[in-house]
Amino acid sequence: MEVIRSRRNALLLRVRQLLERPRERHAASLAVMEGEHLVSDWLAAGHHAEHLLLAVSRASEAGAWRERGIVPQLVDDDCLASISPAGAGPGLLAVVPIPDTAPARSGLILALDAVQDPGNVGTLLRSAAACGVDQLWLGPGCADAWSWKALRAGQGAHAVLPVCQGVDLVNVLPSHDGRKIALVPRHGVPLHEADLRGDIVLLLGGEGAGLGAAAQGAADLQVTIPMPGRTESLNVAVAGAIAMYERVRQSLTSA
Repeated sequence: MEVIRSRRNALLLRVRQLLERPRERHAASLAVMEGEHLVSDWLAAGHHAEHLLLAVSRASEAGAWRERGIVPQLVDDDCLASISPAGAGPGLLAVVPIPDTAPARSGLILALDAVQDPGNVGTLLRSAAACGVDQLWLGPGCADAWSWKALRAGQGAHAVLPVCQGVDLVNVLPSHDGRKIALVPRHGVPLHEADLRGDIVLLLGGEGAGLGAAAQGAADLQVTIPMPGRTESLNVAVAGAIAMYERVRQSLTSA
C-alpha cells in the first residue's frame, strides 16, 4: 500500500485547511475527526467518511477498517502528527461530511446564542445527546460545532444529534410549535417550578453577556437555576446540563 511521506502532499494540505479554517469546512461541508472513538461512533451511526488517514505505525489495523467499508490511506507518522490538532495525536484522522440539517418545527431543541467557546459547544452537544434533545441550533456568534475542539468535547455526540449552524434564532423561533424557554442568570421562574415537558426550545446565552435581548424577547418564559451560594453565575455548559436534566427528571416523574 502506498504511503504518504511528504508534508506537502495535497491530501494532507487539504486536511490542514479543514482543521484550521472554518470557512473552508463549511464551504466544502467537510470536517475532520481525530481518534478511533469519534470515527467509530460516526460510522456506527450510519455515516460515512470521505478519507481515513492512518499512521504507518498502525498499518496492522488497515484490514479492519477495510472490512468496515473504508480504504485507509497510510501516512508517515511524523507527517500525520504534523497536522494533528492534538500534537502527536492518536495516528488516525477522518474527513467526514457535515450533514445538512434544517431547523425542526417540533420536538425538544437546544438553541445557543453567542456561545463562543468550542469546548462549551461540544460539551453542551454531548449533554443534549444524553438528554434526548432532538436538535441543536447554533445562533449568531457561536463557535463552530465542527471544529476539532468542539468535536473532541462532544465525544461522539455529533454522530447522533443533528446540528443546525448559523440559525437566525429570532426569525426561526416563531416557526417552532413549542414553547420558548430562556435560561437567565436571575429573576426568572425557579427552574424546578417551570414545566419543561412537551415540545420546547431551550435558549441559552453566551459565556459573558448571556442571552441577547432579542432572543430573550422571543421567549415565552424565563427560568433561573437557584444559586444559594456566592457565585454570580454558572458556566454555560454546566447550566445547560442542569436545565436539560431537569427536563429529564420531570419527564420521568410524569411517565
